[in-house]
Amino acid sequence: MSNVQEPFEEEQLVPSEAAPEGEEPTAPTAPPPTIPEEPPQPPYEPRRPRRRRPPSVFWPIIFIGAGVVLLLANLGYLPDLSWGVIWRLWPLLIIALGIDLLIGRRSVIGAIVSAVLLLVLIGVIVLIALFAQNIPIVSDWIQPSEFHTQHVEYPLTGVERAKVYVDWPSVPGYLSALEDSSNLIEGDVDYLGELTFGVSVRSGRADVKLDSRSIGIWFWPFDLGDQSDKRWDVGLSPDVPLDLTLDAGSGPCDFDLAGLQVGRLVLDAGSGPIDLVLPSGSSFETNIDGGSGPLTIVLPRSVGARVVLDSGSGPFRPPDARFELVEDWRHGDGVWETYNYHTAEHTITLKIDQGSGPITIR
Repeated sequence: MSNVQEPFEEEQLVPSEAAPEGEEPTAPTAPPPTIPEEPPQPPYEPRRPRRRRPPSVFWPIIFIGAGVVLLLANLGYLPDLSWGVIWRLWPLLIIALGIDLLIGRRSVIGAIVSAVLLLVLIGVIVLIALFAQNIPIVSDWIQPSEFHTQHVEYPLTGVERAKVYVDWPSVPGYLSALEDSSNLIEGDVDYLGELTFGVSVRSGRADVKLDSRSIGIWFWPFDLGDQSDKRWDVGLSPDVPLDLTLDAGSGPCDFDLAGLQVGRLVLDAGSGPIDLVLPSGSSFETNIDGGSGPLTIVLPRSVGARVVLDSGSGPFRPPDARFELVEDWRHGDGVWETYNYHTAEHTITLKIDQGSGPITIR
């Protein structure tokens, strides 16, 4: 077997471009280097970090000021009467809070200015409280209110009907029908501050207002002395129809309306207990806004009654022997009627918006 080798052909380089005659062929040129493209920019500028606001100095300074005041009181430098001045000036704390919100939280300089103003404000309050007795205008603030006694009355002459509003204070209150009296209203009242008693008559209708307003310290956290003998004892004429609005306070109230001609009754109960005796000689509507104190309603046997209750957190106890539930709403709301509601000569509708106090009907 013969091995025949093919002639070796030398590989020739072929230039990419033909060189002109007389010139040596040039090596192929490398492509130009590529420049990397820049990364795409976001369509929005990145959010800059927010500048941190300086912390509020309001509450630290308030706590420091309260500590100073309590320390002065414990050491005996702050008289008891000065608390009335401090209580009167408490709205300045709202001004101090407004200063802190306005300039105290914008910059460090604002925080310093706010702190200085707050310290000056608290210092002024403490100085006024310490030297209140020596300041003529402020000395009236620290005088505790004293009880006064006054007899009120207005004749029945020319009065055919009356609208009566009585705002009862924190002392016990009593309301009943007058006996053997020619007056529309008559009574003896013990009050703090100022008494408002006014009667205006127009076309036979009298508008009566009896109210009291405290002056001086309107919140007095200390003992006002013995109040066991203080009371409001008010009588109204049984000879004319009456529209009554009774605004009860924190004191116990006994409203005996038996014998009165009641055309309408509005009772705004407070925190004190109330005994309400309804009349039997007239038909009318009663609106009761319950409070936190217990309310006992005495209903005459001969009167038919309808109770529309918007229940509250307190219990409602109508007598089962006289009332039946005719409309049962949700969450204890409903309508109760006495068995003689549609046959009685006189009927009373009681619309009750109950509060947290219990309501009992007897």
